[in-house]
Amino acid sequence: MPEETRTDDRGLVEAALFLSPEPLTRRKLAKLLGGTALAYVDRILDEIKEAFAAPEHGFELLVEDGRAFFQVKREYVDRVGHLAPQQDIPRPVLRTLAMIAYNNPLTQADLVKVRGNKAYGHVTELIERGLIRAEPQGRTLLLSVTDEFLRYFGLSDVAEFKFHVGAVREELEIDKDGLKEAGQGEIDEKEVE
Repeated sequence: MPEETRTDDRGLVEAALFLSPEPLTRRKLAKLLGGTALAYVDRILDEIKEAFAAPEHGFELLVEDGRAFFQVKREYVDRVGHLAPQQDIPRPVLRTLAMIAYNNPLTQADLVKVRGNKAYGHVTELIERGLIRAEPQGRTLLLSVTDEFLRYFGLSDVAEFKFHVGAVREELEIDKDGLKEAGQGEIDEKEVE
């Protein structure tokens, strides 16, 4: 295959991965390239992955279970995360999502006991955003986070989320104790929780 066409194909794959709101399968990429062989798609993905692994790039290509997607490198997530499209999620909905992720999986009945009736609307919104899924379990739903949740927050698994929550809790406890010792007043326990 001529070098120019190959470069155009690589550019087309990069553009598709950049614009797609979800990971793209190798087959979908092959179809986009005019029905090319999967081995050719794999070669292009390997080249893109290698190129974006260089330290001067802010994001990287990941290929998991035959699906490819770009992700911001971990060292930049904290500094640019506020610019992400999901930042429009209202704080109460984020709290509901955090509760589901921390207890993954969690029944909707248990969620509503803690978060109140507004949790029903939160669950609907989170399902629509693809961040959680709901499966019938008796008279309620069993809620769990999706791969999109993990991808969006740059996590490898739910255990990593729980680890980060634990670290934040410890930091908040230190801050709370430090403020009390410094005589700067009490912190509302609900803020820590």
